[in-house]
Amino acid sequence: MGYLIAKVRSTVVSTKALKLGLQALLRDRLLQMYDHYTQDKKYAPTYARENFLNMYAQYHSLGANGVMDDYKNKFLDLPNEPPEGTGKNE
Repeated sequence: MGYLIAKVRSTVVSTKALKLGLQALLRDRLLQMYDHYTQDKKYAPTYARENFLNMYAQYHSLGANGVMDDYKNKFLDLPNEPPEGTGKNE
């Protein structure tokens, strides 16, 4: 019985570590995307929005604390097309 309890505790600790690690990776990637599209591109095409929202949904489902909500809203406020007078590569 003691072995089973120890095994369950070990599994719980491992699962929590995996969850927190995955959450940290998703948060980092979301912030990278946010910086790239808000600072470099100044717009976010549809595929980038879909990718961002998918990652955000997974991040949020892991028990996010709401820190990324503001970033998500600002990201979604970006235009879908490049600003006037610029090319897509600028």
